[in-house]
Amino acid sequence: MGNDAAYWEWRDQILKAEYRAKGGEPCRVCEQPIPAKAHWKQRDRHVCSPRCNMNLNRRLNRRIERGEIERPPVFTPDPQPPREPRVFRTLPPGAPFPYEIQGYSPKPGDLVERHGSVTAVQRATDLPQHVIPWQVLPGENGQWDLDRVAVSIHVETGSAFYYVTDASWTPSSLILGSFLGLEHIGAFDPFEVGGERWQWYTEIIRDVDAEGNEYTWSAYVCGKESVPRLWTPAYVARSKRLKRESSSAASYAARMRKLGLEGEIERLDPQEIYERDGWVCQICRSLVDRRRVWPDMWSPTLDHKIPLTAGGEHTRENVQLSHWICNLHKGDRFLIES
Repeated sequence: MGNDAAYWEWRDQILKAEYRAKGGEPCRVCEQPIPAKAHWKQRDRHVCSPRCNMNLNRRLNRRIERGEIERPPVFTPDPQPPREPRVFRTLPPGAPFPYEIQGYSPKPGDLVERHGSVTAVQRATDLPQHVIPWQVLPGENGQWDLDRVAVSIHVETGSAFYYVTDASWTPSSLILGSFLGLEHIGAFDPFEVGGERWQWYTEIIRDVDAEGNEYTWSAYVCGKESVPRLWTPAYVARSKRLKRESSSAASYAARMRKLGLEGEIERLDPQEIYERDGWVCQICRSLVDRRRVWPDMWSPTLDHKIPLTAGGEHTRENVQLSHWICNLHKGDRFLIES
């Protein structure tokens, strides 16, 4: 009950007076004047000091114990279903992106398959203690919290990579490195097993979630060659959009400063405006070829319906698609819609 936020909110509503004391009102406990500079919570409850506030709480507790006030029911959230382990595979040639990922990192029980090489992720505490290297075990100074140590195990060779994670099992910056059995082979040093050469590497992939927020997938994977940092198509598209927004806003801000004008500069993606207007020039009403680029006179550009020099602003409502030649011809004139 003590950790139930709804319960404490309920108590606060019971203890709160009709209005916040401004100073001089009598304390509900000792009847002394309430200082004008008392804490706002004490003034909300019309008590003069922390001591009286504590006594007010005790009075409420006694009333609850006597049954004069009924406590609200405890809210118990529905238990979350157990998470099913995932297998993150290498996708077939021709796929938009070569690898499966999800979230910030693989979690205990997951498998990461990369080009036929399989790495299994486990909790270090799930392993028998005699197979865990002494360098990983907590020392006299409690160097590691073993509950936060994860291990990636290479299925083909048995090599293990121990690392520290945060509460979500995402790898932290602290690396314990790779081992072959109980022998430490270095963090990312190549090693040979059965005549084949292997190497641990950090797989880092930038992606965007369903809400458009960027995140980084990171995993320790063993393979015959390392994989460079990768961006998913969604992340690339988002980066290009943000670059277009910044470039457009900076360009028009510089133009307005040069003209000595002031006005709103909204961050917007010109591509979004072009799509909104159906790739039709809003001045000559003919199609705009999206393949043309500046300085082609027929390339797409943003036109301000109300020109900047006439008080127009760089906002979605005031911009439209036009050919560059049409924009130049219009200049600072208003066009009357027919």
